[in-house]
Amino acid sequence: MNRHGSLLDRLREDPRAAELATHPFDFDPGFYEHVEPVRLASGAALEGIGKDAGGGSFFLCGDGGDERPVLYADSEGSAGIVGTGLTEALRLRIGALCWGEALDTIARAGREFDERETAELLASLEAEYSEDCGLEDLAGDRAELVERLGLGPLPSASRLLELAREASALSPSYILLNEEGRPYDRL
Repeated sequence: MNRHGSLLDRLREDPRAAELATHPFDFDPGFYEHVEPVRLASGAALEGIGKDAGGGSFFLCGDGGDERPVLYADSEGSAGIVGTGLTEALRLRIGALCWGEALDTIARAGREFDERETAELLASLEAEYSEDCGLEDLAGDRAELVERLGLGPLPSASRLLELAREASALSPSYILLNEEGRPYDRL
C-alpha cells in the first residue's frame, strides 16, 4: 500500500479503501456536487471531497493539504466542522460511525458520559446500524480501512467524541452560505 502522497489521494487510489469508506462508513470519496451551490462566508476556498448516502457533502476549507478543517453540509441546510483535518474527520467517521447520534443522546441525558458509558453507547448504536444495514464484520472493515489508510491506532470512543466537540467549536468561523447568501444552520 502507498503510504506517500495525500490521505485523500491514497483513499481515492485504493479501490478497496474507497469501497470500505463508502460502505459501511458512508464517506464516498468520489465527490459529485452538493445539492445546491455553496460557499464559505469568509470567501475561503471550499473543496468537495466526499458525499454520504443522505446527500450530504464533505469539504476541505481554505487552501493547503489534507490537514485543514473538514466541513460537513447535510442536504437539509445544516453544516459544521467535523474535523480539524482530514485525518481527524476520517478517524471520527471510521472509529465512531454513529458519533452524531451519540452526541445527541449525551446532550439529551444532560450530563457527561464516562469512557465506559461512551463506549457502550457507541457499541449499541453501531450494533443497531450493523443490523439495519446487514453488515457482517464492522470491526473487521474498520481495522482494514484504518490499516489501508495508515490512520491507526484510533483514539478511544470518548476521545473521538471529544475531538468532534472541539472541531464543532470551530464552526462559527466557517459559515456556509447557499446560493442566495443565506447561512446554513449549525449541525
